[in-house]
Amino acid sequence: MTKLAWLLLFAGAVMAADTGAPPWERSSPPPGQSLFRENCAVCHDIDKDQKSTRKLGPSLNHLFKNPKLPLSKGKPNRAYVMVRIQYGGPVMPAFKKRMNDAEIAALIAYLESK
Repeated sequence: MTKLAWLLLFAGAVMAADTGAPPWERSSPPPGQSLFRENCAVCHDIDKDQKSTRKLGPSLNHLFKNPKLPLSKGKPNRAYVMVRIQYGGPVMPAFKKRMNDAEIAALIAYLESK
């Protein structure tokens, strides 16, 4: 084979393997992470503990791993968190009209993973 044939063969292989996006853009974040960033991150931290957060709402770091919820002091469970997201609280707005049940479930799954 000539050099040109090898070059064309190599270029074809590279182009076939290329997905069009750089590696850091090929994997998308979990849906819950995007929902958290869009709806919750304004008021809540997810990667800082309660003592180091400076946001209006409580930190949601290790929400389901903690023995008590930050404000209600009840045991963390999916049903309570879902209702709180849907209907809000004294300061927290309701998200029932902004997110459907599947999105809220994805958000809760993301909170459980942190």
